[in-house]
Amino acid sequence: MREIQQRQKTSQGMDRLIHIGELTSRITHDMRNPLTVIINYSMMIRKNSKNKLDQKSLDQLELIEEEARKMYRQIEDVLNYVKLPPLKLHMYSLHDILKKVIERIQMHDVEINLPKNNPQITCDIDKMEIVFVNLITNSIEAMKGSGIITISAREEKGKIIIEFEDSGQGISKENMPMLFKPLFTTKTSGTGLGLASCKNIIERHNGTISAQNNPTRFIIKLPKISA
Repeated sequence: MREIQQRQKTSQGMDRLIHIGELTSRITHDMRNPLTVIINYSMMIRKNSKNKLDQKSLDQLELIEEEARKMYRQIEDVLNYVKLPPLKLHMYSLHDILKKVIERIQMHDVEINLPKNNPQITCDIDKMEIVFVNLITNSIEAMKGSGIITISAREEKGKIIIEFEDSGQGISKENMPMLFKPLFTTKTSGTGLGLASCKNIIERHNGTISAQNNPTRFIIKLPKISA
C-alpha cells in the first residue's frame, strides 16, 4: 500500500513539473517578442540620433539594449531547457554552422579561429547552433570581451570531436564538477541553464560534452553518421 501511495505521489509530482514546464515555456515565449522590439528600437534610435543626442543619452540607450539582451539570453536558456521537440537531423558542414553562429554574436576584441578541418556532422541545426552560441558566448564573457577562441575538429574512432578553447583565466577547480548541473551559475544575471541545455542537446544527439581546464576547453563528441 505504501509503495502504491509513493508511486501516486511521484506521478503527481511529475505532472506538476510538466505543467510548470509548459507554463514557463508559454510565458518565456511570449516575453521574447516585446524584448526584441526594445532591442531593435534602441539600436535604431541610437543609430539615427548620433548627431542629435548628447553622449549621456546615447550611453543610456546602449545600456537599455545591453540589459534587454541579457534578459533575452536568459529567456532563451529557459526555453532551450524546457522544450524538447523531436530532432530534425540533416547533414551540415561544421564551418557553415559556425559562421552562421558567429554572425549572431556581438564581439569587439575577440578573435575566433575556425577549425582547419571541416567535417560534415549530422545534427538538428537549430539545436546545435544553441550549443555553439552558448559555448562561444561563455568564452567571451570569461575573457571579459577580449581574447582568442580556437575551435578545432577531428575524426577519431567513428566520432566527430569538436573542441572550443579560450584564452580566459579558466574555471575554478571547485566549479568544474558543477558546470553542467541545472541552475548552477557563477554569473550574477545567469539562469544556470545554458550549459545544462547544451548537455541535453548533445546527449539527444547520442554524443557527449565535457570540460577541461588550463586552458579552458569544452569537448563535444558526436557520432559520425549519415542522415
